[in-house]
Amino acid sequence: MTLGAPTNQYDSQLWIRQYVEQFATAYELTIFWVVVPFNESWLLASRGKVDLVATNVANFPDRAHSGATFSAPFLYERRALRINPEDREFYEHISDFIGKTVGVVSGMAAERDINRRAPSGVIIKTTDTFAQLYAEFDIGQLDAIAEAEYYALDGQVIPSHGDEVILIDHHDLTPGQREESVFVVRDKSQNLLSAVNAFIARARFPL
Repeated sequence: MTLGAPTNQYDSQLWIRQYVEQFATAYELTIFWVVVPFNESWLLASRGKVDLVATNVANFPDRAHSGATFSAPFLYERRALRINPEDREFYEHISDFIGKTVGVVSGMAAERDINRRAPSGVIIKTTDTFAQLYAEFDIGQLDAIAEAEYYALDGQVIPSHGDEVILIDHHDLTPGQREESVFVVRDKSQNLLSAVNAFIARARFPL
C-alpha cells in the first residue's frame, strides 16, 4: 500500500485495501501491511520483500520481473487531467497548457502519458506522492494534475471524486488498449497467485 490507513471513499487505495482484506478473509489469511512509495513498488515481490504488491500497478511489460507474476486485472484506467472548476472554459486538451504547469507523481502511468503527449512549452512538475501533488494544486502552484479515471472491468466508471473535481482530456494511454491494474504476486508464495485470480474472477472490484 502507498497509504497506511486510507479513509477517503474516493481513494483507490481504500478500495484496494478493502478488496485485499476481503480476499484474506475468504482464504483465512493474516495480512501485514507495508506502506511504500509507489515508484518501483512492483519490484518488491520479485525481490522477496512482500508476498503481494497492492499499490494499483498497471501491467506494463517493463514492470514484469523474474520472481513475481502479475495477477489477472481487477480494474482499468483512462488518462485524464484534473483542473479547477473555474478553469473549465479555458482548458480542454493537453495542448491548452502551453506555458502552464501540470503536476504528476513520479513512476505513475500518468508520468509516462504526460511526457509522451505534452507539447513543447508545457511545464511538467514531478512529485513523489499524491499528497504533495494535491497540496501544490490546492495552493495554486499547478494548473492541472495528470491522473486517471477508474473503470470496473465491465466498463462502468468507478466514482473517484465529487462534483468539485473536473476531469478533462480523457484518453487511453495506448490508443485502443486498456491500461489494466493488477496485483504483483511473489512466485515463492505457494498457491497465492491462483487464489488471487480465483477471487478476482468471482468478486467484482470494487466491493
